[in-house]
Order: sequence, then C-alpha cells, then structure tokens
Amino acid sequence: MSKTNNGINDEFYTPAESIINELKWYGYDGEFKGKTIYLPCDYDATLPYLKKEVKNIKSVDGFIEFNDEVTIYKVMPELFTENDKNNAPRNCQFVAYLTEHKEDFGIKDIYISGYDAITGEGLRFQDAPFNQFDVIITNPPFSQMNDWINKIIDFSKRGGEFIFLAPLSILTNTFAFPHFKNLDFWCGYTEPSKYEDAEGNKMPQYLPSVWLTNFDVKKHKPKRVLSKSWEHHPDEYMPFWNYRAINVQSVNDIPYDYADEFAVPATMLKDLHLDQFEIIGLGQGKDQFKSLPGWIDRSDWTFQMYLDYADTPKTAHSFDVSSLLITSKDLDKPYKAPFCKVILKNKELIDGREYFYYSDVLKFVKKELETKSPDEIWHPKLFKTRGNQKAKQGKGGTKNE
Repeated sequence: MSKTNNGINDEFYTPAESIINELKWYGYDGEFKGKTIYLPCDYDATLPYLKKEVKNIKSVDGFIEFNDEVTIYKVMPELFTENDKNNAPRNCQFVAYLTEHKEDFGIKDIYISGYDAITGEGLRFQDAPFNQFDVIITNPPFSQMNDWINKIIDFSKRGGEFIFLAPLSILTNTFAFPHFKNLDFWCGYTEPSKYEDAEGNKMPQYLPSVWLTNFDVKKHKPKRVLSKSWEHHPDEYMPFWNYRAINVQSVNDIPYDYADEFAVPATMLKDLHLDQFEIIGLGQGKDQFKSLPGWIDRSDWTFQMYLDYADTPKTAHSFDVSSLLITSKDLDKPYKAPFCKVILKNKELIDGREYFYYSDVLKFVKKELETKSPDEIWHPKLFKTRGNQKAKQGKGGTKNE
C-alpha cells in the first residue's frame, strides 16, 4: 500500500509469508504460465539492479510509448545476486517471490510501476496501461479502493486476470457488492491480518483482509458441508419482516433441506463456493436491497414506530426501515436488524430429498401463534447478545496476540 496525497496513511507492506501462502496456489496450477505480470504498486528506487527501465512495451496491440516523466520497469532476474534475492525490500515482496519462481511458474515477464508513493512521482495505478499486460497482482492503497475496483474491472472486461488484497470490510461494501453478485471477482484462499512497515516490523494494527481474484479458485476451495435441518429446527430460523427469506445466525447453521432464500453473515463470501450457492443480494443498501424480488414494502413504517417494537437501543440513529433486513417474531412486527447479511440460495438440490420453502415458514409461525406468544415460539439462543465484532470487520482496530 502507499501514502495518498490527502494524507491518509496506506503505508503497510504485505509480508512475504502472506504473499507465498496465496500466490503459490495459482503459480503451481500453471495460471501464470506464458503470461506477463504487472505489479502497479511495487516500487523501490534504491535497487536499480532489480529492474530495467523501459520506454515502450510490446503487446498484441503494438507498442505503447511513454514520455520521459513516466517510467515502467522490467524486472531482470539475471541481474540478481544471491544477496539481492535474500534482501528484497519490504515494498518489493511481490517482486521477490514472483522473480524467484519465474521459471517454476513459467512467467514470461514481470513489470513494476516505478511509482514513488512517498513523493507522488511516477506512474499511479490510475494512469497505468493495465491492458498491455496479462495479469495484475498487488496490494493497492485501501483508501483508494473504489478507484482500484473501477480500474481492475475495466481491465478484466478486456480479458485481464488479477489478484489483489482488500480489507475484510469490502464484503459489506455496497460499492463493491454488485461485483460479487455479478461474479466479477470472488475471494481467494487466504485471509492475511498482519502487515509490516518498511523496516520489516509488524504493524500493531489488526487488519483482517481478503484476496480478491477472477482466477478459478473452485478447484481448491471445498464446498460447505450442511448438517442442520430446517424441518427439525424451525424455531431457530426466524423470518424477516421486510423480506421473504429466513435468517441464519451462523454459516454453520445453513439448513440442507431449505430451498428458498436465506441470509447469513456477509463474511460467508470468504468461503463461498460458487457452484454451491447463488448470490441473491446484500441485506442493506437502499436501492440495491429494495430492488430484490423478495423485498416486502414497509415504507409506511416510520423509524419511531419501529423503535416501539424492535430490540434496538432507543438512542439508535434513524434509518429507513425498508432499506435493510429486519427479522420478525410474528410476521407483522419488526424485531431486530442483524449485522450485515448476504442473501443466498442453495443451487445444489438433491433429487428425492424433501425441501421446505418460505411458505412452510409462514405456516409454521401461524400455527405456533395459535397456542403460543411470539417470544415462546423461538429458540432461546436467538435472543442472546452477540459480542463486539468491530475488530473483525476490518476497521483497523488492535487485537491481542
């Protein structure tokens, strides 16, 4: 990462271990074979023997010319000494790993940007000619993530492939979510949480992160084993007040016998196998949420009316009660707005198995209400207070080792 012009500190470097643990899956699978890789956020002006300055890059489209103020460097492994290999700077760990395994992975060429994040001199990723390369790999500045996503998606639409790091909070980001839903990118294999400074010291901040890619990761990502039944535990799956789906408290509670839409914590996207579940939408974000087919219009409810029934602190800030998922104990009144959820649907239905649907949930609740109060219907564990999850959502908090 780098330091931006607006003063936000993005100066965190990816440890070699994090890079190795992720990129080895692609490299040894032959994903980089014969391809030109560009690292737009790797730079070090003190190691001229690592790179050769180039003013043009040959591509299928011909040559792209650079003026004297813009430089891209080609990494020259033949110029490395053993000492060079063992002393790559922290902001060149991507260069070091890919160069070391260039022959193993069959990489054609490796280029880096020559952009100095401290002085702002050189070629920013926003201006770099991504389309002249086959693969983009980097840890972009997290504070410029929207710019980065726009750039990388345009690159992928032209046939480019990529792997990059992003904060865990991107899983609940309404700007990024449409790209998850459209399968423009998905999560890779590992989840780094520690970064280093330029001297190699571990940063005190706990920054849970994910790798995002458009490479095929299904071959090594296992499907989730579903072991719980809605039929046997209907009192553990509260329906939503403003959406035709059920709430699943934990990813471990996804029912194997439920065929309609359900909502789980958005962190499920980290482990989602794209053959197993269909992404329907995000359980928040005004226009996005309201556009989903299962949305139930509750716009006649004001926030004050919501407070009269919901399990929400009376000091809570006002919000549009129609713009995010809210559970219900009796189908008619709101109960609680859970932390951000992703709405999914099981794609792998087994022939001969009995499945249940949202209509069955409605029947269950209505039947129970004939003899019980709403509070008596639901399993006690649904009313437990959950712990503070802020640090786990990529807010840059600290965490004891």
